[in-house]
Amino acid sequence: MSEAAPPRLSKTALAALLLGLSSLSPLSIITALPALFLGVQAIRAVNRSDGRLRGHRLAIAGLALGAVVTLVSIIGIPAMVLLLVQEKSQKVGCENNLRQIGAGIQRYYDNNDKTFPPGTVPNVALKPEQRLSWQAGIFPFLSEGGRPGKKWEKLAGEIAFKDAWDAPANAPLRKNVAPYLCPAFAHELAPDEVGLTSYVGIAGVGRDAASLSLGDPNAGFFGYDRLLRPSDITARLDATKVAIETTRDNGLWRAGGPATVRGVETDAERYIGKNAAFGGLHRAGANVLWADGSVRTVTEGADPHLFRRESRIAREP
Repeated sequence: MSEAAPPRLSKTALAALLLGLSSLSPLSIITALPALFLGVQAIRAVNRSDGRLRGHRLAIAGLALGAVVTLVSIIGIPAMVLLLVQEKSQKVGCENNLRQIGAGIQRYYDNNDKTFPPGTVPNVALKPEQRLSWQAGIFPFLSEGGRPGKKWEKLAGEIAFKDAWDAPANAPLRKNVAPYLCPAFAHELAPDEVGLTSYVGIAGVGRDAASLSLGDPNAGFFGYDRLLRPSDITARLDATKVAIETTRDNGLWRAGGPATVRGVETDAERYIGKNAAFGGLHRAGANVLWADGSVRTVTEGADPHLFRRESRIAREP
């Protein structure tokens, strides 16, 4: 009597295992579903073979891997889609904030002898760091439509423009203002973090840029005491930065000084992204308000020389 042939390895079981393993890198439902199907088929075939087939454990392993990856995909893919939608929504919300700020600057210009707002509310009795900021200065002109300041009329009427930003008279300003908060930034705020801003005005190039005279080649759009007119901007308006988002040293929207006005470092090799001077809120880069009123993104890989050039109001020779 001849000996029984040794059991053969089930090719279906082996295929189920290989598909299950391939579904792990990256987690791919494309191979997970076939692994799940072939795993079931292989287990049935081995069980019906009366010992002629082996690979029961391989089939179970492939089935288990396929099932786990399928489950993770079913849960994870919608979560990833929601995350991407949220990121997109936050970026669009940030862009709209900067457009609203730009419109407020334009309305300030229209109502203040055709000059743009200086970096701080003018007050010779106070140092720039003690004064109210340009964001406080344009606050009465922030709302869209109707007469200037309609939406924020009550709070705008409570601003003591002749006092310091931290004076008791300006205590009502200790609150969040939606147009000054990027949604991605606001999402991360703790309950006790109130009145911060996500945006800073560009003062030019150099740490002391906000204190430079109007004719200095390194001067930017915002200076503590500069009264800027369109004729003072010799660079292209669509290539002159006005304000940008940041996650570094975020200050109060009502406070003058570096909290709301900053110069661009003269020797940085990278300006946008995590741990950089600007950006860090959106993966695509940082949203920027330009002097022509447009809002466009500057990417993390932006050329540093170009970034500095676009931070000045003077055309480069």
